[in-house]
Amino acid sequence: MKKIIGLFLFLSVLSLAAGYAQTAGLAPQSAGSAKPADYLAFSDGLDGQEAASPLYAEEAPEDGAEETERGEDGALEVYEIAAAEEEPPGLTLEEVHAVRFEDVPAGDPRAVFIGYAVCRSYLEGVEEGRFDPDGYVTRASLAAVLHRMSGAADSNTAIAFLDMDSGAWYADAVSWAVENGVVTGTADGAFEPQKPVTREQLAVFLYRFAAEGGGQAASETLAAYRDGGEILAYAREPMAWVLENGIFAGMVGDAIHRSLPVSRGQLAQVLTAFDAYAGTEPVAEVLAEQLQEAAIESVSLAKHEDIQSKVDAVAAKYGAVGLQVAVVESGRVTDAYAYGWATKGSDRMTPNHKTRIASITKVGVGLAAMALYEDGVADLDQSIGAYWGVSAKNPYYPDDPVTIRTLLTHTSSLAALGDDASQSRGAVQSRLQSGGYAKTRPGATSSWRYNNYAFGVLGQTLEIAAGAYLDEVMEEHFWKIMEIDAAFESGNVKNHDLLCTVYQYGGVGRSLSAMKSNTRRYHPPGATGAYFAGGMTMSAIDLGKMTALLANDGRYEGLQLLKADTVEMMEVRCEPQLPDGTYQALALRSQDDLYGRDVLYYHTGSAYGVFNCMSYDPETGDGVVVLTSGASGAKDDRGIYAVCGEISQYIYDAIAQ
Repeated sequence: MKKIIGLFLFLSVLSLAAGYAQTAGLAPQSAGSAKPADYLAFSDGLDGQEAASPLYAEEAPEDGAEETERGEDGALEVYEIAAAEEEPPGLTLEEVHAVRFEDVPAGDPRAVFIGYAVCRSYLEGVEEGRFDPDGYVTRASLAAVLHRMSGAADSNTAIAFLDMDSGAWYADAVSWAVENGVVTGTADGAFEPQKPVTREQLAVFLYRFAAEGGGQAASETLAAYRDGGEILAYAREPMAWVLENGIFAGMVGDAIHRSLPVSRGQLAQVLTAFDAYAGTEPVAEVLAEQLQEAAIESVSLAKHEDIQSKVDAVAAKYGAVGLQVAVVESGRVTDAYAYGWATKGSDRMTPNHKTRIASITKVGVGLAAMALYEDGVADLDQSIGAYWGVSAKNPYYPDDPVTIRTLLTHTSSLAALGDDASQSRGAVQSRLQSGGYAKTRPGATSSWRYNNYAFGVLGQTLEIAAGAYLDEVMEEHFWKIMEIDAAFESGNVKNHDLLCTVYQYGGVGRSLSAMKSNTRRYHPPGATGAYFAGGMTMSAIDLGKMTALLANDGRYEGLQLLKADTVEMMEVRCEPQLPDGTYQALALRSQDDLYGRDVLYYHTGSAYGVFNCMSYDPETGDGVVVLTSGASGAKDDRGIYAVCGEISQYIYDAIAQ
């Protein structure tokens, strides 16, 4: 409004000046001087007519039109109206929606934000029409993005990082970022350009880029998040700033997950929200309205006291010494419960204590298999003999290969040997060559037989294929990103202080010292299969995260760790139904009409006194994990340990309302 008023006054003054020039006999402006078209034409003020302002003119002359004015000698002079300067047209929603990439379907909720970031030249595709929305943003690429957002100004700062080449594609961007205080290196003088950016680091970089500072009530803001207290001191104010201003909307829910990497799709969302906050682009403000806080309304939290009372009652009913529960809602761990003791008399149970999950380990092995399958390291349908260097054929069905898929579905036809059978690499290799098979067809559902020994062979096969321990495979693909502290051998978890004693029949099934000392003693990878049928050790919350990954089609906190198609493959049920009314899938079991849900996928586990169950509903993304110690192993009418089933039933009913 101030600009409009000022322009009106300016034009009025010009009008008066023009009239004065005519009466004073001043020379008219020539075509080579400032043109009358720059401020349009006015009355000469001599004919008694009111001077007209262009703001109120009914019709202004078009650019390039001819205009006349009477010169000093009375003759008419003809000149051309100069084109007025126009602001460049703003970005439109149509342009944003027109951006297309092969790997970003139109229905993907990230598509419009990716389109915006591309239109603004903040981000670009990778190759062959792909954007790679699930690829991680590196420190180097983030510096390049912020450099582009700044206008790509030159830098006079020489790079001084030990791990950077001055000729690197990102060198100018990093130099600019250092000069402007946006980024700094590590304590040892490195920049770590290829390291993924974490949520915490992204908040700091944006905060410095925006030159914000002070005024953030960090403690109060962060206290509203379950893990707000974990934000490092240097990042508390920046994190509070991005959260308060909605810049992380759509990425952060009720927990911040400061160490999670940021995907390219998530960065596009964040940059859109950043521009909306800055008010630099109207389209960004429109798009940012579509970003919703990722937090879901947890029914479990709302009913926490009632559910805790039920957990306590069921645990006491079945004589549990200790018990822990995790709840998954819409693909996220939202709540957790605990009862009793981790170690009697000295350590109260929490949902973070680590216990043996027994046969649920097989789900972990299945996830490792699928990760290696996606990497092209493991072939689900090739004979495992290719990895072992032997023929590995069932002599009764030599044309039907024993494969990773058949091992995952308990249809491999390998003999179901007992726990006393050696699972050393040499012993297994010998059996694969001869004598280690049942008279059943590999891959046929009719050949199904639950087989712990075969899962040991599966774990060894995967380690041989990967040339790495399965703990390392899980750490690389899942555990590190998901902040899970787990291991196939209990003594290899990072935090020994959270290990549990396992109780059985009123006594000790597995002592705390045994849990701590149970570490891998065999080399190289594939040397033994002893841990892969039931050795995995983790907490209910961490198992809840793995359950949430499956329930959410391979996505964890917005990061696609496993392709949705791969999870769907895991959930394909072998036909026909097994005699006990259940279905076998890849490392998972399944039943219809279970605990009030149309279909549930699940797995149970028992060993040394633990009776456990994890389950999830693929349609709603809900799930329940129950880990027990010292409880009764009685089963319900669906073949699931009753202590787990009653709690699962109650929670599924509660969160469905």
